[in-house]
Amino acid sequence: MGKTIFDVNWIDLIPASISGDANVKAISAAVSPQLQEVSAAIAECVLLARIDELDEQVLDLLAWQWHVDFYDLSLTLAKKRNLVRTAIKWHRKKGTKAAVQAMVSTVFSNGIVTEWFEYGGEPYYFRVETDEIISEAAAYDRLVKVIEAAKNKRSWLESVIVRRTWSGTTYFGAAQVFGKTLTLYPVAFTMETVTGPAYFGCAMHSGKLLSLEVS
Repeated sequence: MGKTIFDVNWIDLIPASISGDANVKAISAAVSPQLQEVSAAIAECVLLARIDELDEQVLDLLAWQWHVDFYDLSLTLAKKRNLVRTAIKWHRKKGTKAAVQAMVSTVFSNGIVTEWFEYGGEPYYFRVETDEIISEAAAYDRLVKVIEAAKNKRSWLESVIVRRTWSGTTYFGAAQVFGKTLTLYPVAFTMETVTGPAYFGCAMHSGKLLSLEVS
């Protein structure tokens, strides 16, 4: 495997006719570490390819340099990286729905931009839908800020719709009640029509009361 600029020795670049000279060898030994140090520093100049490796302070400086006007120092590191990474591409398509969608996604990971003709609204209006929680006024202000930076001048934000989804268990129950209605009418017969044996009985009880007196 061939050497790269990061590990090449200067003596390897010297013609064979003088590479054996003691002075040349000494110069090469002194210069090679310096050349390798410069080569290693080249990696620090490669920015776009190393967005995920850059420190937050470097990201803040790049955001200023590349005019990421909607950049906010309070954003998470992941969102800062995403903004800086897409800044140049975003400037190329600024004013389009795609640019607005990209900027909304920096605030809401699943925010969706819908234009007026997609939901039957008034011309030149659009709205943003998300199911994420807007817990602070600052989050809403940041959303409006990035939208204003990305949209064209003739388009207007109509509304921000926050959708909620709940999950749980639904129980269903049912009951049946059965009954019967009985109606009682007066007796429909007389005693003359009742036949059967009749029994009669009687009893008599008698007794005597005795009183004893003691004198």
